[in-house]
Amino acid sequence: MTPESHLDLELLAAQLRRCTDDLSLHGGMLLAVLSGALPADLVEVRRESRWKARLGGREPAVLGVSVTLAGRRFDLDRAELTARPVTVIRHESRGVVLSSERVPADAWCRALTLALIETVGSDSTAVEALRRLTT
Repeated sequence: MTPESHLDLELLAAQLRRCTDDLSLHGGMLLAVLSGALPADLVEVRRESRWKARLGGREPAVLGVSVTLAGRRFDLDRAELTARPVTVIRHESRGVVLSSERVPADAWCRALTLALIETVGSDSTAVEALRRLTT
């Protein structure tokens, strides 16, 4: 990675932590940035049903996101709109889960940040999309 494209690991991790703390508020931003920085097949979004959201008079809320990078799947999920998110890191090989560990949000954010930086490398478009998380 070139010095110009270097991302501040601590700032990026802090922004990801903020997104995990309030998925309702920051979930859209997290999804937009990750979707813009990574190929669509690496990011999966889970939303509540349209029917349930319509009863609540709103658009379907984001209930979870998974990012798959280098044999690991980073899951951020909540059971319902008001529930605290749960963060899990799964190690996979060819779609088979080899291990699954529920981790604190801080550890999840740090691991995801490192995986993102390793994955995007010096791709200037991806680096810029991730940099938007730190501004």
